[in-house]
Amino acid sequence: MNKRFFTFFISCLVSVLMMQTAYSNTIVPRVHTKATADSASNRDEVMKIINIVIKASSSFDVNAVTDLYTPNAVVADEEPPFSWNGPTAGVQWVSTVEKTCKDFKLKNFRAKIRDISVYLQTEESIYVVVPVDYTGEIKDNHFDEEGAFTFIFRLVNGHWLIKSQVWVARKGM
Repeated sequence: MNKRFFTFFISCLVSVLMMQTAYSNTIVPRVHTKATADSASNRDEVMKIINIVIKASSSFDVNAVTDLYTPNAVVADEEPPFSWNGPTAGVQWVSTVEKTCKDFKLKNFRAKIRDISVYLQTEESIYVVVPVDYTGEIKDNHFDEEGAFTFIFRLVNGHWLIKSQVWVARKGM
């Protein structure tokens, strides 16, 4: 019986070694990035993207947001149709904001980012809440809407992209 056990043990060991050798010879694609949890360079990259998005929302620059969203991104806002999906979600959203401003004859539309107090990060995702004030004029009356965007970023091929972006106006809180 000891001989049978020893033979079984050796055959298992040989099988494991063969599997390890076969696996180590297999080319496994890996993404090598400099991303580490909560690094200053990640914060800078994400804040640059956020600033581009917020600026594009008040300047209606759809070109600025074309490559900032994941393939399965979701953007939600209080303007119909209320959500946009896919890699062009940001472009669709900025276009809707522009149409809404034109429909309401909103002039001097500006956005200002306030202090950010919520920023959470792992190796592959970031959650950030961005308070924003939108101002302008509608028929010579002052327009002011305060609220916040909640962004979730994912690391895709070494770049931070927006996975979701949700606007909540203060009046909705």
